[in-house]
Amino acid sequence: MADLDGVDIKKGKIGANTIATGDAISGLVIASPAPAGLAHGKATKLYNMVDVKNLGISLEFDTANGVNLYRHIKEFYRMAGEGKELHLMLVPQATTMVAMCEDTQEELGKKLLIEAMGNIRQIAIAVNPTEATTHLNGLPDDVYNSIAMAQGLAKWAFERHMPCQILLEGYDYASPAASVIDLRKLPNLKAPKVSLVIGQDWTYAEGLTGNAQKMADVGTALGTLSKARINQNIGENESFDLTDATRKAWLVPGLSSHQKNVDVFSDLQTLEDKGYIFGMTYTGLSGVRWNNDHTCTEIILDAEGNVNEHTIAYGRTLDKAIRLLRTALLPKIKTSHPVDPKTGKLPVGVIKNFEDIGDTVLGDMILRKEITDGKTTVDPDSDLVVEKNLGTDFTIVPYGSVGEIKGSINLKTNV
Repeated sequence: MADLDGVDIKKGKIGANTIATGDAISGLVIASPAPAGLAHGKATKLYNMVDVKNLGISLEFDTANGVNLYRHIKEFYRMAGEGKELHLMLVPQATTMVAMCEDTQEELGKKLLIEAMGNIRQIAIAVNPTEATTHLNGLPDDVYNSIAMAQGLAKWAFERHMPCQILLEGYDYASPAASVIDLRKLPNLKAPKVSLVIGQDWTYAEGLTGNAQKMADVGTALGTLSKARINQNIGENESFDLTDATRKAWLVPGLSSHQKNVDVFSDLQTLEDKGYIFGMTYTGLSGVRWNNDHTCTEIILDAEGNVNEHTIAYGRTLDKAIRLLRTALLPKIKTSHPVDPKTGKLPVGVIKNFEDIGDTVLGDMILRKEITDGKTTVDPDSDLVVEKNLGTDFTIVPYGSVGEIKGSINLKTNV
């Protein structure tokens, strides 16, 4: 008997989502007095400044308490745009940056990452200190010591499949630049997932007093990072002008020592070379841009052509590839596959199947212009019978970034 429907086509099942989503999701842990609508240690999710004000966080709150809580969140949304997902946690004002990053009891930075279900791609750590600063290598000792703890937090997050970049508020930087620690040459430490922001909107900070005046605008940096594509340098001149004359934002760039850039002009190249992040102006171009997207590690190129995550863009690109590949490959865990009856190794068809899965993910990233190229290679000697371990290598070629343009020019009688 024939089915009178003729042709019966049903909708197929949809697998795990490997589309580029969630790149803008950010987190902020900040030491501050608690407003009426948000208790210390409680994670909350924000989408706009209305949500912020409903918690009792306002300019008046900042002024009354001598803090920069509202400032950091407002700057995040000014740069990232309304609607971006921001996970916020407030901790007691006396909490150090070291404690927020180390978080041995999983009640601070780790708790925010956990409660966000691992969706946070970039997280900022900020403080509102009440005590006088003790400096170490040109930075507050708490900031300097938190770099290693922040890298430890990033390692903890990576091992739990929620990789992220970490921005530290480098408040109260102590000039001159010649005496400050070189973040590209930290003794016995490489922190490729950590960046230190020491730039501030000098005009805004001029209206503050006490410790609040030595703030660094880590909220602005976090918002810029949320807005940027994963392979974009947050210092890109074309896309990320920090200045908004209407709102009187970032008209005069400065450092967290509360010095204008113009007053420490000769220090800026040294700070750039040492891996700090701050706002700067270019002759012939209006507005303020971030100088670069440094991380706290040396720049490594090994004999096999591998480079390390010495920029935030490289770190975000690698993180996204890892997330997407894991999502695509997870359904294949514990699936059964034929092996060569003589060797017990993988036949060509199985190898090709797994390589196609990885190459599809990387191919989609290429099409989205997130990476230049990518390749998956499966080890044909993988043992699925006893070890049950599929050896796989993934290689990606990131986008490059124009750090400077060098050339020469001459007057000629003809061309």
